[in-house]
Amino acid sequence: MKWFGLFCLSIAAIWMVGCNNTNDSKESAGIDTIAPKDTIVKQKTTDSLADEETLTTIATEILTALKAKDYKAFTAYFHPTDSVLFSPYGFIDIKTSKKLTKATFTKLIDERGSVNWGYYDGTGKAIRLSAQQYLDKFVYNADYLNAEKTAFNKVIGKGNSLNNLKEVYPRHPFIEYYFSGFNQKYEGMDWTSLRLVFSAYEGNYYLVAVVHDQWTS
Repeated sequence: MKWFGLFCLSIAAIWMVGCNNTNDSKESAGIDTIAPKDTIVKQKTTDSLADEETLTTIATEILTALKAKDYKAFTAYFHPTDSVLFSPYGFIDIKTSKKLTKATFTKLIDERGSVNWGYYDGTGKAIRLSAQQYLDKFVYNADYLNAEKTAFNKVIGKGNSLNNLKEVYPRHPFIEYYFSGFNQKYEGMDWTSLRLVFSAYEGNYYLVAVVHDQWTS
């Protein structure tokens, strides 16, 4: 009878080992099929889905730097792998508008020489100004930190010239800062706007265009 008892104990031991192996296999399979949280890839935000609050914060910092004439702080927002386009008017002439990298802009600030930024509306004369002069006349020409109106991805200032911002930068978010005018005798013909255009890069937003706008003849 002893042999019969040993036989039963052996069968029971084999059955228990088999059950444990099965459970271990199921648990292993469960772990393998569930990706750890830190390996889940998040979808990056595209330009067309830019967060208004985030870009407003960045734009405010840019305007603060421009108002203080802190150009080193200003260039910190330049796109790392692209240039920043400077347009003196709402119609962006991609052939004549100045495109500057952080390095070239800094060089212009340091050298203080005059360069061609495009052409004056009406006369067609070359806009030959130093970088500082251009910024005073065609960028921070009004206190945009305290603008009369602001808008996200919407054009406020509209004159009698074509505005092609959305054609040149169709998927780029922008913020506009606008004043309807300063002297009543001009009946609004002295309105002015500044549009800051951004592009996404490695999870952050950077400046790719600075577009000044005003009444044109």
